This record gives sequence, structure tokens and C-alpha cells, in this order.
Amino acid sequence: MNIIIIGGGGVGYELARNLSGKEQDVVVIERDQERAKMISDRLDVMVVEGNGANVTILQKAGINKAQILIAVTQVDEVNIIACMVAKRLGVQFTVARVRDAEYFEKSHELIQDQMGIDFIINPEKAAALEISKMVHFPDATDIEYFAQGKVMMIGLIVDEKSGITDQSLLELPLPQGCIIVGIKRPGGKFVVPGGSDIVKPGDKIYLQGKADVLRDVSGMLHQKHLKVQRVTILGGGMTGFRLASILESKNRGRQFSVKLVERNPERCEDLSRSLSRTLILHGDATDLSFFKEEEIEDADVLVAATRDDRTNLLAGVIGNQLGIKKVISTVTNIEYMPIFNTLGIDSVVNPHLITAAQILRFTHTENVVGLSVLQDENAEVVELILPGGSRVEGKKVSKAGFPRGMIIGSIVRGNEVIVPHGETVLKAGDRLVVFALPHISQNLDRYFVEKNKNGEQKKWFTKNR
Repeated sequence: MNIIIIGGGGVGYELARNLSGKEQDVVVIERDQERAKMISDRLDVMVVEGNGANVTILQKAGINKAQILIAVTQVDEVNIIACMVAKRLGVQFTVARVRDAEYFEKSHELIQDQMGIDFIINPEKAAALEISKMVHFPDATDIEYFAQGKVMMIGLIVDEKSGITDQSLLELPLPQGCIIVGIKRPGGKFVVPGGSDIVKPGDKIYLQGKADVLRDVSGMLHQKHLKVQRVTILGGGMTGFRLASILESKNRGRQFSVKLVERNPERCEDLSRSLSRTLILHGDATDLSFFKEEEIEDADVLVAATRDDRTNLLAGVIGNQLGIKKVISTVTNIEYMPIFNTLGIDSVVNPHLITAAQILRFTHTENVVGLSVLQDENAEVVELILPGGSRVEGKKVSKAGFPRGMIIGSIVRGNEVIVPHGETVLKAGDRLVVFALPHISQNLDRYFVEKNKNGEQKKWFTKNR
């Protein structure tokens, strides 16, 4: 597949890195000379310097051969114009990163219907939604929903006092309706487990299954359930603002007491006018005396969402030292993520990864309806609909020939959620939630894609998702 990415910043770089590793033909357009050279040196992609909204530059990048154009520069107008031009030049599917709420919310239909944009992504909104899930489910470090909320996946750190340690997966007293699909060891090793693998203290386990079962799974692990009422957000940028807006609404019947800390006084005034039930505080997110004066340490959840990764890291460490039970941090530089985990900040949200995952599903075959990349990038979760005529249709899971490093965690058949075992037969129309290591995920087509009339597997997408 021929894909053009306009903008080699955080989101564009992640997309290019991921897609080039999956043998896609990728061209990156980047106007900054140093950034363009860095991408060219690090990735096996073609890089074109210039303005991605310019027709001459697009033609130089091979727009006449492209099936997908993804515009993710920092400038909304450039992204919108690039998609408009691409559509007129015959590109079948366009994606635009649009950050300004005026464009994203009030003109959504106009942008999509008349400006040639098939999919719009807002990184800050995506990050805020991800954080809000963690606030609602504070015992987990990672949370994802699939199949319209019927299937859930959570990441949990295994406590020494847990009743599931030092036992093989076959022996675990897991509630019916869920399964462990991944284990990350403290040293960084990641395992898609089999029945003989053992859970140990300090492991991060990923459980998948029925949503109503997983909501109560913390009791199984003998962890004290954290009840969240007070939430403090550090940083009044777009992510912090959108998160506060989400928490102000009585989401899922719950109401939170929210404080938002911002160091820019003019921004504080803007936030005060836009948020009705959030207490806006002017102050420094890394000032220990400010933490104590404003009783930040009394928060049930602390969210470090400033624009600076180092500030978020320091604020998170302070929050941990003050005994705040749940600390969530945003981080834009993926290389920093292991540092956050090492210092005890286990719930980390990377807007670039979230944005990239939402876009990446459109580069898969048409039966893929959802894709999630774990925040530490150790695995991908793909939601797909099994078509008739695929290699594994009608086969038992044990006879399907799936490789080590991949597991079907859940099957949704009608309204029923099935946690499959070896004797489960895969049927056309099943909605599968597949957990796989990245190098396995890129080869899922061979198992789950319908063959065409020549017996070859289809390798294309549809925008009607």
C-alpha cells in the first residue's frame, strides 16, 4: 500500500515507523530540514522536504500512486488543505489531524463532506478520553474497550499479596469470562502466555474478557479498591481542559470534585470562563509548597498533563511521595516512558501512540474495525470481523495454526461474549479481539482475511467503518 504522511513530528514519526516496519510503501513530507534528515537517517522511508499542501511537493511524493494520505502537521489549515488537494488528485482515503475545537466540533460535517476528509483525529481529545477511563477505573494501568463496550482489556500490577502468584495459568482461580492475554515482567520482557506460564509479584498482567467481569476483577487480586472523588489536573492546555470538561459531566453517573492547576494567569482566566464546576488554581505544578498549601496531596487521583514531559515526571514523583494513590501522566517522548515506569508512575498516556493507533486501523484490511497499541508498544490489540472464506473459518482454535505470540482473547457472537478455548470453532461473522506481539500482528492477514477469486488474500481497506 502506498501511504503519504504529511508532518514528521511525534504522530507522523510514529506512523512512519510503525508502517515502514510492516512493509508498507511510506513517503513522509516534512518542511523542517533537520527533522527531515533525522527521519531519513532513522527510518526506511522516502522523505520529501517541503509544504505538504503544495501540489508540486505532493506530486514529488507520488500522490498519483497513493491510496492513503495522512496529514498530521501542527497546523490545522495545512492538514485540511492537503486533504482537499489529495482528494482532487484521486487519493481514496484521507486523514487529518485537527486540534482546534472550532474546526473539530462546530464544522465537523462541513469538513468531512465538503473538504474531502474521511477521518478526523484530535490528539488532545483522544488523550483526555484515555485518561478519563483510568480515572473511572483507577485500579488499572491500562484500559481498552472493544465490541461496543462488551469486551474490556485491563492492565494490572500483581501485588505480592495477590492470590494468583506463583501459579501456572491453568491453575489460576480466574473468574469465568476472562483470560490473561499478556504478561510484562519487571525486567521488561513481554510474554503472550501459554497454560504453563507463571504469574509472579511485580508482573503487569493484561486481562481480557467480558466487561462486567473485569470491572470486579480487582477483588480477585485482593487489592483495595480505590474510590475516586477528588481529581487534580496539572496543566491547563488542551488535554487538561478537555479532561476537566469530561469529568464535569456526570459520566457514568459519577460526579467528581476537580481542581486544575495552571501557571499562566491569562490561561487561568480562559479556563474559568469555559469550565463551570472545576476549581482553577494559578500555580506551579512542581512547587512542593504549593502542593501542600492547596491540599493537592488530598487528591485521590493526580493527572500530570502539562506540555513538558520533565515537568510531568517531577510532578508525578512528588505526587507519589506525598502518598497520592493514583498518579497518571502524559508523555510525548516515547523514549521517556521507561523512566516514568521505573520511578513508579505506571499509568502513562502517550497522545502520539493513541493517535497513531486510531489511524493505523485504516491501513489494515477492511474487516479490521479497531486497533489499540499498548502504551509501552509491547503488543497490539486488533478487533476484526472474521469473513467467510478465510483460512481459519470453521476451524477449532487449537487447529488454526496460530503462532506463538498471538492469542484470541474474546469472541463476540451475536450478543454473546465468548472467552475461547482450544475446542472453540471460529465462525464467519465472529467479532474477534486478537492480542499479538507487533511482529506477529503484521501477519494477521494470512489467518483472518477473505481470499479473492484467484485464491489470493485481500490486502485493502474500506472507509466505511
